[in-house]
Amino acid sequence: MIKLQKINIFGEKMRIYDMDKKCYTDIQKIDKACKKVEQLSDALYCYKNEIFTTIYDKSQPALETHVASFEKGCLEQNNMQFLYFTSGTTGLPTGVYKTKQNSKKQALSMISTLPKNIEFTRVITTVPFVHIYGVDIGGVVPFEMGIDIWVKESFLPEELALEAEIPNTLIVTTPLFIKALNRVKKPVRFEKSFFITSTAPLSQEDAKEFKEHYGSSVMQLFASTESGIMGYKVDDEETFKTYDCVQIGENDSKLNISSPFVTEKVLSKTIEDVILPFQTEDIVEMLGEHEFKLLGRSSNLAKIAGKRISTIQIENIIESLSEVKCTLVKVRKDEKALRDEILDIYIESDIEIKHKDIRDMLKKVFGSINIIFKLYNGMEIVKSSVGKKIGFKEKIN
Repeated sequence: MIKLQKINIFGEKMRIYDMDKKCYTDIQKIDKACKKVEQLSDALYCYKNEIFTTIYDKSQPALETHVASFEKGCLEQNNMQFLYFTSGTTGLPTGVYKTKQNSKKQALSMISTLPKNIEFTRVITTVPFVHIYGVDIGGVVPFEMGIDIWVKESFLPEELALEAEIPNTLIVTTPLFIKALNRVKKPVRFEKSFFITSTAPLSQEDAKEFKEHYGSSVMQLFASTESGIMGYKVDDEETFKTYDCVQIGENDSKLNISSPFVTEKVLSKTIEDVILPFQTEDIVEMLGEHEFKLLGRSSNLAKIAGKRISTIQIENIIESLSEVKCTLVKVRKDEKALRDEILDIYIESDIEIKHKDIRDMLKKVFGSINIIFKLYNGMEIVKSSVGKKIGFKEKIN
């Protein structure tokens, strides 16, 4: 086993450990980085030396074509560190500029909220470094902590469990791994490790189950590429807290935010300045100056019998069935129809789920509210690299 060492602060001597090759690798400039360890090495080299770089998922041909359509001189902007391109799953890909201070201040704020009773000696990350979560949380945070980053091209839940057993380990992962570990129920404990998950939702039930079985806490981040981290919560907490430097408000029940993490510029067809406060599409209930409850995105809320119902809540209810691997719920609006919004429910499962079974489950939770839905079995739910559900397709047998 590789001996873990306490590394000097400010990332000057932190290293990257390639778990596939079982050796350390230097932080260096790597053009056309493909593997995760290369992506991380290149991103941190640019961060350390304040070299502007563009980061996106080069495995997506359409996205690569879109980025290549811009002239290099158009992409580079003064005083900018990173240009992240979103995948464009909901429209045209957007370029989001970040300064080094955006990333650094966010990292230092997040580090201040990590548990004080664990002296972290390394970070394990399961995510790729082609988006802001991978680079900023999986890369910049341990860089600023001055501890090594251990990288593997792909993890199985059982492999992650073995690594989490090693004390003083910080794991940067996604809700998919938390749910997978809940299902396999390994007879191990992770009391001296700590997990961080991305914006993709993790239900209170899943977080509580993980804590009770494995003894480790999970910090869930609520963030976007444009805004940076808007809030965080631990285990089965209901509400999100914000850092002291983050100011939150609401406009028509939608969250807006001002913070040193928010981007200054975005690129669609042209470069546009971002005006603060930054307006999101997230429906919230404000509970204080630095606390809010997330009700859902405006596109993920159905209004039925005058009540707002979150599609994420319905997905969690259906996914409680052991036969269901994944569920995606879409809201269908029919302005001409004199009835409530309709839910299209797409289910990934090895067996056919009956309409009556879903109706009975929803009735137990929502009572007399009549939820109209159409059920689609035999689907494969498509997810992003951080576990976010982004679409569906028919499963090929």
